[in-house]
Amino acid sequence: MTWRDEYRQKLTSSAEAVGIVENGDRVIVPLTEQPVGLVNSLAARSDLDGVMVTISTSGFDPGGLLDAGHSVEFENFLGPFARPYEHEGRAPYLPLAFSLSFKAVDERPSEAKPIDVAMVTVTPPNEDGMLSFGPQPWFKRAYARRARKVIAEVNPKLARTFGDCFLPVSAFDRLVEIDPPTVTREELRNAISGFDHGYRHELEEMIEAVDPIRFAPLMSRLDSLDLERLKTGWGIDDPTPEAKAIAEHVEKLIPDGASIQIGVGKPSFYLARLGVLDNKLDLGLHTELVVPGVAKLVEAGVINGSKKTLHKGKAVAVAWSGSDDADYAVIDGNPAFELYEPSYVLNPMVMARNSRQIGMNNALSVDLLGQINSESIFGGQMVNGIGGQPDAHMGALYSHGGRAITLLYSTAVGGAVSRIVPRLAEGEIVTIPRFWADTIVTEYGVAKLVGKNHSERAEALIAIAHPDFHRELRRDAAKWVGD
Repeated sequence: MTWRDEYRQKLTSSAEAVGIVENGDRVIVPLTEQPVGLVNSLAARSDLDGVMVTISTSGFDPGGLLDAGHSVEFENFLGPFARPYEHEGRAPYLPLAFSLSFKAVDERPSEAKPIDVAMVTVTPPNEDGMLSFGPQPWFKRAYARRARKVIAEVNPKLARTFGDCFLPVSAFDRLVEIDPPTVTREELRNAISGFDHGYRHELEEMIEAVDPIRFAPLMSRLDSLDLERLKTGWGIDDPTPEAKAIAEHVEKLIPDGASIQIGVGKPSFYLARLGVLDNKLDLGLHTELVVPGVAKLVEAGVINGSKKTLHKGKAVAVAWSGSDDADYAVIDGNPAFELYEPSYVLNPMVMARNSRQIGMNNALSVDLLGQINSESIFGGQMVNGIGGQPDAHMGALYSHGGRAITLLYSTAVGGAVSRIVPRLAEGEIVTIPRFWADTIVTEYGVAKLVGKNHSERAEALIAIAHPDFHRELRRDAAKWVGD
């Protein structure tokens, strides 16, 4: 039987595909481009009992799964859909560094949760019968390789990419071909015609600025989108003066020949667009994901990988999430860009093999000892999970000539609250402990913490805090760490 015969034999409907899920199974829905049709079909099954669904950064409302009686947990990130369920205690968060995601499964199976069913999205097979996991594979391949049963939605709109991001038809138990939703600008304009004027006007500007297909998964909630978050993620918002000041500081910290990693969120999302990398020579890319403008720097030769230790000449990532439309046009079918599994790319011991690895990630707050919080606010209420930040931070810190840079605005809540704090509030989560803190950047400057004692750290961090909080921070520093 050829792979084409096997492929046709495994094709089925979404409802029939989820028929292989059994009572007590643990079902994994990995990060991004999630098979919502399969999820809905699973939620529609009323005959199941004791099913646990583990979701990475939910791109859909998991309420249907919970209403169907399934248990839900989140891993990796949270995001706007998952946040309220985690806060209410209905769906807990599973904290685990990306590089360690399969340590228990692979090395301590008696301690591991089972991986019974993986539900993923893939491209149609190529001429060799290999299915790609698209431009945002994340953990899809890793889970599919380990699951007892694998169901995939076959999406013809996914771009094929290069690297270790394929599996053969034989690796899948059920395949469901889908016709992904499309939408035109005219349809979008009609859909929002009755919205409030100010909100509608912002949406209209966004519709003109990006490929309208980006709105297709959002059609059911066009009236309640977080427009600022979308603008940033799609690379179409305007950087603030504070972001520009941070970018100027960061530019001075990146040497020629460095391999870079840039995390998602603000202010790091603006770095490439603000020209931080434009005048550098022979940069490399070894990263979890990217920010708008990075692929165009590869195309321009600024990022060429010629000085890299690993994957010389290649731009390497876990996913091309964070790319804007122009970036995706560069990446699609381009062998200069390669994707590998998170447990490899983000293994700190692997990442540290690149000399001059520079990590750039964001934080919500940093205390005067150097404890970095990137996950929680208001005494421990989670905003996001750790993602790949701890791994990337460690990889950069242990790289010869490397640097782990943490970025944050000096204030929050319109300037009312300092993000440089005396101590993290009770319950707030330490994402990076103080003994691994390295370089902190706000719009007011750079605090280099390696080799500094508590008092010296406090002084360096107060110097980059907003001036309105200097007196208060100095008073608290005297109490907590001494003069």
